[in-house]
Amino acid sequence: MAEVNSGMRLRAEATSPELVEATVLGVPIYREDEPFASDLANLDAAAGGVIRRAIDWGAFNILEHNSALIEAGDLPVEHILLVNGVRRGRGAWRARRVSSVATRRLRGTGATRLALWLRDGEAADEFAAAALGAVEGGYRPMDIYGRTRDTEAMKRTVEEVVFLGADQAVLDRAAVVADGVAWCRDLANRSSNDLYPEEMAEVAKTLEADGCTVKILHVPQMRALGMNALLGVGQGSEHPPVLIAIKLPGWDKAPAERRLAIVGKGVCFDSGGISLKGADKMEEMKHDKSGAAAVIAAARTLARFAPDTPLMAVAPMVENMPGGRAQRPGDVVKAMNGKTIEVINTDAEGRLILADAMYWAEQEGASHLVDVATLTGAAVTAFGDLIAAYFARPREWGAEVATAAAATGEWVWEMPLATEYRDALESPYADIINSGSREGSLIKSAVFLADFATKPWVHLDIAGTAYLTSDKARAPKGATGAAVSTLVRLALDFAGKG
Repeated sequence: MAEVNSGMRLRAEATSPELVEATVLGVPIYREDEPFASDLANLDAAAGGVIRRAIDWGAFNILEHNSALIEAGDLPVEHILLVNGVRRGRGAWRARRVSSVATRRLRGTGATRLALWLRDGEAADEFAAAALGAVEGGYRPMDIYGRTRDTEAMKRTVEEVVFLGADQAVLDRAAVVADGVAWCRDLANRSSNDLYPEEMAEVAKTLEADGCTVKILHVPQMRALGMNALLGVGQGSEHPPVLIAIKLPGWDKAPAERRLAIVGKGVCFDSGGISLKGADKMEEMKHDKSGAAAVIAAARTLARFAPDTPLMAVAPMVENMPGGRAQRPGDVVKAMNGKTIEVINTDAEGRLILADAMYWAEQEGASHLVDVATLTGAAVTAFGDLIAAYFARPREWGAEVATAAAATGEWVWEMPLATEYRDALESPYADIINSGSREGSLIKSAVFLADFATKPWVHLDIAGTAYLTSDKARAPKGATGAAVSTLVRLALDFAGKG
């Protein structure tokens, strides 16, 4: 039996859904269940027809309801939780969301033991994704600082989730990943007065206890290296920038052609700088460090069960503030790779810090790169909060990232790295501008970054998926821990350990 830091236990059992003993039996209802599939019909018969009666009465409709808690009839459980099997196809994505909806629905109730029957879930990846979802659904962002109005009843969550037909070893490993996702969510949800660049460096140093080598570059070191694109973004803040690099023990042991660097955008607060954002929802800009939180959490996770993975996590950490020393539109900075950048919009800051961080990672020996960033509002407009956009060079490397995402229940979509748009980033004063016109801006952001990567590279824009702006059936408002499970799986596959 695996236990995550939140206290939730994950257990595998070979019991049938008709015989399992639990407070609640979670039963997904799929679109293909009209008429009832044979497995669902058999369970309904054993329960005395309560599922069909609940649906006929209108307690649950797959077109309207995310879930419905009904009486269990003749089954040995107290209740049945009908869960919408979501409209997207089978596999890890569906298993993860069914599970997260189930545990979130039961949060605050007296349900202590949930038995989850995936029905069509027999693959290890699906059970692992369901385990991630179970922990995600029980997550409470208000626990970070403590909310005094919460009663003890409100704080209740499912204590144990039983996965019918799962392998315990799969759940054990998934529990470590789930801890990493939750830890990432805590980091991303922490407020900017609490988690600023220097404090994130202190957080990263705790990974030394997991056997990692942690290196922190401060302003003088970055200036000596020529990281002026990164330094320019942070120069208006009272909190100086830092660059965090975390190497797993496997990094130095790996051959030069098999070293993976994951680079996460770490803007602890993004006011937009001199190109100031509007006041509406600016408080959400504490989440602009979600990419950094994801890569640090992925490194921490892998260090705990696969330390020989050849991985380095790099997190350039800044605050983008409009102080008297702040970078101005029209400023020209020279990046670490020698290219000059004219800053057109100080709110296009993420690509500036990534430019220096990615090049530095290559100098440290990275053979492959993945950057993860809440980079553009255009990604949110195009893909919403379910799908992350990615760009790849070469596309084969991007396909490996997409495969890792699909295996863990995350949804990514390839976008074209249309270098034909490079002309739109020309400057009369410098090698490149940091922001062009709005047309094709999602693609142009990746085209900008392409100037600063020479190795196989993927850019993953998680601006829409990194945090939710409102409560959902699957998760509360706030950080989601996006990309952590994908990065962990990618690193394992990259090392031949998937």
